Amino acid sequence: MEKELDLLDKKILYELDINSRASASRIARNVKLPKETINYRIKRLINDRWVDRLYTIFNATKFGYSYYKIFLKFHKLTAENENKIIKYITNNPTCINLRILEGKYDLVFSTIQKNISELQVFMQQFFNNFGTYVLEKEIHTTANTHKLNQKFLYEGKTVKKTFDQVDIGNYSLDEIDMGIMKLISTNARVKLTDIANDTHIDSRLIKYRIKKLEKEGVIVTYAAALNLALINREFIQIDIALKDPSIIPIIIDFFDKTNTCIFAYELLGKYDLSIEIYVKNDEMLRSILEKFKMQFLDNYVYYDVSHVYREYVINWSPFHV
Repeated sequence: MEKELDLLDKKILYELDINSRASASRIARNVKLPKETINYRIKRLINDRWVDRLYTIFNATKFGYSYYKIFLKFHKLTAENENKIIKYITNNPTCINLRILEGKYDLVFSTIQKNISELQVFMQQFFNNFGTYVLEKEIHTTANTHKLNQKFLYEGKTVKKTFDQVDIGNYSLDEIDMGIMKLISTNARVKLTDIANDTHIDSRLIKYRIKKLEKEGVIVTYAAALNLALINREFIQIDIALKDPSIIPIIIDFFDKTNTCIFAYELLGKYDLSIEIYVKNDEMLRSILEKFKMQFLDNYVYYDVSHVYREYVINWSPFHV
C-alpha cells in the first residue's frame, strides 16, 4: 500500500517528522509548492491514517525527572493477565510508552520518576500485583536519547536531536506551562487559538511560553509517528551490550545510514544502546544485522533483537507534576 503515497506525500511526511509543528508556509517553501496544497495534503494524510500521531518530545530531566526503561520476561501468563498488566502500567501517569515484544523479553516500558525511591515504590507495587508472573526483569537508566528523522520514505538529509537525561535540572513549570504541554503532547499541530480557547490564556502569552520552553530544552522537537501497517514496515528493537560504550556515536551513525532508524537510546544497565529501526521484512533486517556484525564484531558483547507487535502510550511528559 506504500504505492498510494506519491513523492509529494513522502516529502511532506519527511518534513513533518523533522518539525510537525512547522507552519504550512514553511513546509511549502521547503518542498516548493503552494501553502494551500500543503494544507490539503496534510489533512488528507491524517484523515487517511498514514499518520498515527503528530507529537511533541519533551525532556522531563529539565524539570527534575529521570527516565527508566524496564524489560520484563513472563511465565505462565494468560492473555487476561497480560491485559491487566498493560492496563496497570499504561494507566500510571509516569508511563511514556509500553511495547509488547517477540524476543528475549515479552514487554518493555519506559517510565519517568523523580528519583530512585519513587521508582522503587512503583516497582514494588507492580510486583505486589504481578510478581508471580515475572521470570526476569532488567531496569535501565536512560542517559541520552537521539531522535533521528525518518528517511525510509524520502531520503533527505539527517536531522538529529540529541538530549541529555542524566543531568537533572530544576526548571519550574507553572499551570500555564503544564496546560500548554498537555495540549501539544499528542497534537503538535494544535493551533495557538485553540490552545488559548482551551486554557483561557492570551495566544500571545502561549506563543511566548512555547518559545521559552523550546529555548530551555524542555521542548526538544515535534515529530510524526507513521502508520507502519499502511507503509508496510515492521518495528524492530535492537538492544546492544558493548565492550566500550565510546563506540556508540559510530554505531548510531551506522544505523542512521540504513535510512531505517528513528530513535537510539544510550542506557546504563545490562544494555548500553537500544536502537529502533523500521524494516520492510526479515530479509532487510538480516541484511542490516549482517553488515552490523561485520563492522562491529570486535565492539559488542552481544545483542538481542525483538519484533515490536503492539505499542501503547506515546507521551513524553508526566502530567502529575
